[in-house]
Parts: sequence; structure tokens; C-alpha cells
Amino acid sequence: MAELLLIVSLLGIFAFGFYLMIRLDRFLEENRKALLRENESCKPSEVLLPHGLSDSEILSEIHRFRETHGKVDIILSDSKENTF
Repeated sequence: MAELLLIVSLLGIFAFGFYLMIRLDRFLEENRKALLRENESCKPSEVLLPHGLSDSEILSEIHRFRETHGKVDIILSDSKENTF
């Protein structure tokens, strides 16, 4: 009788663990999809520096942007010939 109770309780524990793992798998998959959608919808950040800024002001803007965005590529463009 004790062995039967042990077998039934172990089967119950395994079934409950299987149920929890299925729920965890669904939760992680939904989060992965949400992160992928968020990454796809993000546009690259840009900073437009107006004409007339001093060199030190431009440098401070670049430093501030780099602190918040990590990897930074700088593109210089003439406003008359915007080929982007």
C-alpha cells in the first residue's frame, strides 16, 4: 500500500512539474516575441546639431549621446546635399 501511495504521489509531482514547465515555456516564448517586436520597431536614434554651435558644445552633445546609446557612429552631412 505504501508503494502505491509513493508511485501515485510521484506521478502527481511529475505531472505538476510538466504543467509548470509548459507554462514557463509559453511565458518565455511570449517575452521573446515581444522583445523581437520591440527591437524591430526601434528606429536608430539621431541628434541634429544646429548651425552655429561651438566646438565644445558639439563635443559635449556627442559625449552625452554616447553615454546614453553605447555604440555611436557619426555621419557628417551638408544640409544642401542630404543623400540619406
